[in-house]
Amino acid sequence: MADFELDRLDLQILAALQENNQASAQDLAERVPLSPSAILRRIRGYRASGVISADVSILAPNLTGERIRVLLMIQLETHAPPTVTDFRSQLVGSPNVQVCLEVSGVYDIACLGVFRSMDEFNAFADATVASHPAVRRYEASFVKRGAKMSLAVPL
Repeated sequence: MADFELDRLDLQILAALQENNQASAQDLAERVPLSPSAILRRIRGYRASGVISADVSILAPNLTGERIRVLLMIQLETHAPPTVTDFRSQLVGSPNVQVCLEVSGVYDIACLGVFRSMDEFNAFADATVASHPAVRRYEASFVKRGAKMSLAVPL
């Protein structure tokens, strides 16, 4: 991302876009004291510079059906770059992994994954996690109920 100076109006626009990235420039102009055309120019600049790295659609839970969400806490056996890089690539490359974080503490990696069934999770855990030489141990906690899911950042 190139250097990009954000002013107070940029922060207001970005905060509004985190709530609804499909808001029209006219709707945004009602919240931010700029013309719709000025807002559109700024949004194009955010995307071109990498300030906005992606626009995504969040699917309704009733559309995705009954899925199992799992929080995986992984402790590594080794921190040797080639082995860990390979393991991290497998996690990040999996469509089942929604979030993958390197963390401090007892565990080294925390992942949030979503699976169609317990069988699908077990196959993933066996093939990707348990059998990898970088992994010492892992724990899986199954999400009972979601209270909040957001990637929004307070600005």
